Amino acid sequence: MPPAKILVVDDEVELERLIRQRFRKKIQAQEFDFLFAADGVEALRWLQSGSQVDMVLTDINMPKMDGLTLLGRLAEIDKTLKAVVISAYGDIPNIRRAMNQGAFDFLTKPIDFQDLELTIQKTLQSVQAIREQQQQLQQAQQALMRVAYYDSLTGLPNRSWFIQRLAQLIEQPPANRLYAVLFIDLDRFKLINDSLGHAVGDLLLQSVAHRLKNCLRESDVVARLGGDEFAILLEAVENIAETEAIARRIQAQLKLPFQIEEMEIYSQASIGITLNSLGLKRYDRPEELLRDADVAMYCAKAQGKGRFQVFDPIMQIRAKEYLDLENDLRRAISRRELSLHYQPIISTESGKLDSFETLIRWQHPSQGQISPSKFIPLAEETRLVVPLGWWVFEAACQQLQMWQQQFQQQSIRLNINCSAIQLQQKDLVERISRTLQSRNLRGEHLKLEITESYLLENIASQTDTLNQLKELGIQLCIDDFGVGYSSLSRLHEFPIDILKIDRSFIQRVDISAGTNLETIKMIITLAHSLGMDVVAEGVETPEQLAKLRELGCNFVQGYLFSHPVDSQAASRFLTQGSFF
Repeated sequence: MPPAKILVVDDEVELERLIRQRFRKKIQAQEFDFLFAADGVEALRWLQSGSQVDMVLTDINMPKMDGLTLLGRLAEIDKTLKAVVISAYGDIPNIRRAMNQGAFDFLTKPIDFQDLELTIQKTLQSVQAIREQQQQLQQAQQALMRVAYYDSLTGLPNRSWFIQRLAQLIEQPPANRLYAVLFIDLDRFKLINDSLGHAVGDLLLQSVAHRLKNCLRESDVVARLGGDEFAILLEAVENIAETEAIARRIQAQLKLPFQIEEMEIYSQASIGITLNSLGLKRYDRPEELLRDADVAMYCAKAQGKGRFQVFDPIMQIRAKEYLDLENDLRRAISRRELSLHYQPIISTESGKLDSFETLIRWQHPSQGQISPSKFIPLAEETRLVVPLGWWVFEAACQQLQMWQQQFQQQSIRLNINCSAIQLQQKDLVERISRTLQSRNLRGEHLKLEITESYLLENIASQTDTLNQLKELGIQLCIDDFGVGYSSLSRLHEFPIDILKIDRSFIQRVDISAGTNLETIKMIITLAHSLGMDVVAEGVETPEQLAKLRELGCNFVQGYLFSHPVDSQAASRFLTQGSFF
């Protein structure tokens, strides 16, 4: 502990010698450190030099600046500083004035050094108590500030801090200064949180916060708005192209796997961007900037996950349409606006029908046919995919039962898409089993198509669910294999029967030049080595079919054979012989 610093202000040279002699043991023990000044002017220089003094011992009558004047200046320098005045015996008026000006105590000359020591101890204790109280108050204020303006999980600034900073920027000149707001929402976070638990979800948010900070410049700031939403303030940008480059950098970083508790977790983000000056529009309120960035983010999410969009005023109209579409989708089941279409999957060995993929269609009463690419992402975002998925499953089983009764000599199977969210339902296996029994169907009649990303959140409960489905006789198929994720090294961990190669790989193949075939060949070879069959989606030409048969692909699906058709048209395929 450093020695207590005591500033003695007196023009008597003899007093310095007496004090050093009387307190030499405490000085040597570094309990006290005495500083000496001849008058108030010299004392102020000491105090204003930045060296903290714990108490002042001052005479009243001195040249240049007396003790009373010095007392009046102490509060400007340090409000916790205490002063003891020394006055001639009987100088009651000056003692009274000194006490009125904030003196802590007084001593009379000639000085009783035993009394002086007691007074010093008492004064230092008072100063220490006041400073400890002040420190506690500052700590409490800082804690309140952190609660009010910082996120406890990530340590990032929160929404309140972000809004205040935006408000300051709006008020600051120059008016032509350009800055940008990025509104970031993690795709699939709720699925990760629900399947792996909130503790893992919290660790993921902390990791995301760390990556976001590493993507930014010194002048930029990232805040957590709440849940899985973050906002970034780019305080100085040259143009929109610079902002878009930062958004791409962020998305590239967030697509990389997160290592959390010995698991690889994959996520990505939808980003909405707005600038403080867009064309003729200028913002007067920070909430408007954040709102428009939020609207742009939802437009990005509606176009598919892992995208970014720059705000355009027309987006507000689209956001309203998006909300209307969500409400319409909630009512679509009860209004019987949904239907199923079926696309044949053909065996490359026999050329005959192996199964149908079941695909949902929505006939909107005023907008007509709405593309699944538009309403399926909406259903996943709002979790409407759960009731929607069960409607598809039960309607598909009903159709399969009707076909089996009509075409009793044929083995008819359906591929049904099952979303990752639906696979998290606790009663999934029980409900599937109950539906099969009620329709007099066996599990062998069904193939469930699941996404590749579902496999990458590998926890025991998910593997258990897949094994329970296998016990029902249901085959499991990975849909759109090879897109956006990389589960090749872990395929052997799961009870998968079939891989479906995404149509994008098929469309990139140049048959005449023989290019872009290596990836397809690798997937087929790997799948076969693991005892899995392979389906190629998006087959549109005879040349593609011939090459896939040559590579050993087991099944094909695409417009070469048929577009998705309704049940009546699909029924005709059941009596058809070979497709090629």
